Amino acid sequence: MSNFGENLKRLRDRQNITISTLSDMTGIARRTIYDWEKGKYIPASFSSRKLLASIFHVSPFYFDDAGEEIKENPVIRDLLENVHTLNQRIDALEKKI
Repeated sequence: MSNFGENLKRLRDRQNITISTLSDMTGIARRTIYDWEKGKYIPASFSSRKLLASIFHVSPFYFDDAGEEIKENPVIRDLLENVHTLNQRIDALEKKI
């Protein structure tokens, strides 16, 4: 299993999200998510990482080795939560426009 896959599976398990549910949430095929978790390959585009990161409220870099240090830092975690909240507010405002 790749670091990307291990980290994705860990997040999914922590939040009790099945592969099928994650697939429904993202529009990414179940098989693709399964293959990522098994380490067959990693997302080819950064946008997939950003999408997953927004769902799990982590940095897109969480999925890499360097993400281990980032995710445990409470300051970074708070910043990421604030960014997520701001993104939600922006999305809500864009829907009104």
